[in-house]
Amino acid sequence: MNAVFSPEPQTRPQPWPGLDPGARLRLDPAACLGRRYPGTGCRSCADACPVEALAEVGGPSSGPSLRGDCLGCGRCVAACPSEALAVPGLSRAPVAAAPARPGVAPAPLAIDCWRVPWADSPAGALRVPCLGGLSATWLLEQLAESPQRPLTLLDRGFCTACPVGGAIHPAIAALAEVGRTLATLRVSPAGPPRLVQFPLPPERMDRDLGEPLLEIRVSRRSLFAGPGRVIQPPGGGSLQVAVPPEPSQAQPQRRLAALSRLAAQPALPAALFPTLAAGADCSGHRVCAAACPTGAIREYRTEQGLGTDFDAAACIACGVCTRLCPEQALTLLPAGDAADTYPGPQPLTRFALSTCPDCGADYQGGEPACPACLRDHSFARDAFRTLFDAAAA
Repeated sequence: MNAVFSPEPQTRPQPWPGLDPGARLRLDPAACLGRRYPGTGCRSCADACPVEALAEVGGPSSGPSLRGDCLGCGRCVAACPSEALAVPGLSRAPVAAAPARPGVAPAPLAIDCWRVPWADSPAGALRVPCLGGLSATWLLEQLAESPQRPLTLLDRGFCTACPVGGAIHPAIAALAEVGRTLATLRVSPAGPPRLVQFPLPPERMDRDLGEPLLEIRVSRRSLFAGPGRVIQPPGGGSLQVAVPPEPSQAQPQRRLAALSRLAAQPALPAALFPTLAAGADCSGHRVCAAACPTGAIREYRTEQGLGTDFDAAACIACGVCTRLCPEQALTLLPAGDAADTYPGPQPLTRFALSTCPDCGADYQGGEPACPACLRDHSFARDAFRTLFDAAAA
C-alpha cells in the first residue's frame, strides 16, 4: 500500500451521553456531523430509523434527538458515516475465532437476533439487537479476521412481524455491499457472509425491547470493557455477547485494513474508494480541509505554493466538503475508476504563491497585491471619491 490513513487523535467524551435519560442510543457529539456542521444536510441516522424515532435538533441537520420510542436496533449506528452513535449489543470489533486445530475446519459463526429466545440460538452464536445494525465494514472485518470461517446471518422469518422489521430483511443492503466489494477485489473467502433461512414460528418472537440475560449477566461497567464476551445461558451451551468498544472514529482505517488483508494483491482497486475533484471555480479557501471530519482532505504549504491533498481511503463520502465549499467547486463520486488502482493521497488543489509588493506577505492568486492590501486600496479610492464628490457639490 502507498499510504495508510492516520488522523490525529481526538478527545472523546467518556462515556457518550444518551439522547434521552432512558434511551440506550448514545451519541458522541464530537463525531456527529449534524452537530459539528449544522445545516449541512446529514440525515443518515434519521433516514435509517425504521420507526422514525429520530428527529433533528434546532433546525435542519444539527444533530439527532429522539421524538419517539427508540427500539435500540442499531440501524442508525450502521448508517452513521462518522460512527457517532452506539447501542449496547453492537460491537465495532470483529469476533475472534477459536484457535485452529490441524485438519479441523473452523466452526461457523452464526449471528442471531435478540428477539430470538436464548434456547433457540445455536451454541456459540453472536446475538445482536438487529441484524440490520451490522455494517458492511464490520462484515468485511469479520471476513478478514477469519477468512476460512463461514459467517451466517440467521433469517428467522420474524422481520415482517417485528416492530423494527419490514418486508425486506435489514441485512440485505450490507450483504450486497460486501458482495460487490469482494467481486471488485476478485477474492472469494471460504466463508463469505450469507443470509440463511432458519425460520421459527412467529409466536416464538420475543417482543421485549431488551436482552434480559445481557442486562443480568453483563454489568454496566463491563458493558464498555471489550469487544465481545462468551456467557452461559440457562440450559447449557454458550453464546457471544457483543459489547461496544471504546469510542473510536477509526472506520476508514479499519475498512482499509480489512480490504488490504482480504485482497489477493497489494494494490487495491480505486473503485472501492470515493473520488473528489475540484473545478476551475475553486478559489483555494480550504474550507473543505478545515471541515473534513476524517482528515481525508489536508492542507499543505510549500515554498512553491499551497493547496490541499485528498486521500480517498480516508473519505467516508459524507459530503460535508461539497456542501460547505463557498464556490460549490467540489464534485464527490462514490467510487473511482474501475480500471485504476488506489494511488494513495493525491493533490486536489494547488495554487502558486506571490509576494505582495505593498506589505510583503505571501498570497495566492494572480492579483497585483494580497487581498488585504487590495481591500485597503479599494477603501482609499472610495473614500477619495466620496470626499471629492462632497467638495464638488
